[in-house]
Amino acid sequence: MKAHIRFAGFVFVFAVLLSPATHSQAPAAAPPTAQAAPTPQYEYAVATVKPDKSEGVQSYWRNTIDGFSAITPPIGFIMSAYDVHTPEQIVGLPAWAGSEAFAIEAKMDGDTVAALAKLQPQEQWQQRQKMLQALLADRFALKVHRTTKELPIYVLTVVDAGKLKKSVSETGGSSTYSGKFTARGISIDSLAMNLSNTVGRTVVNQTGLAGTYDFTLEWAPEGADASDPRPSIFTALEEQMGLKLKPSKGPVDAIVVDAIKRPSQN
Repeated sequence: MKAHIRFAGFVFVFAVLLSPATHSQAPAAAPPTAQAAPTPQYEYAVATVKPDKSEGVQSYWRNTIDGFSAITPPIGFIMSAYDVHTPEQIVGLPAWAGSEAFAIEAKMDGDTVAALAKLQPQEQWQQRQKMLQALLADRFALKVHRTTKELPIYVLTVVDAGKLKKSVSETGGSSTYSGKFTARGISIDSLAMNLSNTVGRTVVNQTGLAGTYDFTLEWAPEGADASDPRPSIFTALEEQMGLKLKPSKGPVDAIVVDAIKRPSQN
């Protein structure tokens, strides 16, 4: 599959005046009306999908510039594609889709790689999500619709705003690796989104903080060795950034699975 980029054509409207006796000459055509070009729709050029039969191999996910490789049950792919953070946010998934692991390796063509490279990081991620949605629809016959559920959440609040450093950067970016989140020029909304993936619940930003910030947040990730001296993500947020996660309940985006099938063999 090649990346598909579609542009709307022009709509021309012509008026012709007719009378009972004679046909008058048509007036000049109205200026063409150009429709706004839709957002390009990208697809993976090639993708292999197969059941993972290995024993003792944990789920993993590795993003690359030109695609990704991953091993996880379909629920993991769905969570990534639709930006949900807990299994409770997915309704109607058959048991096999939560337990049978599949290996996927997907690659883009050069044109798609170049096009995504021109986007801001958040836009790149959104396009990758749409590409994964298309891949799941193609290979797993996945059909879903969105709804809301009342679920446990965390509310992000301010304890000490003096610990935050306003950014003077005109661009933004971040990286996360093994309990270290380094950010430059990102909003608190973006931080909340990243925290949702870390704590496994939707995080709602109620700090009231505007603008963008630079920071480095370090914590002991789940499953870290007992000798790891770093604090939990909850303590790290309060000590290093003056922010606090408070448990609560609220409406959360959820995905209803209308159809899904085991993929055909490559």
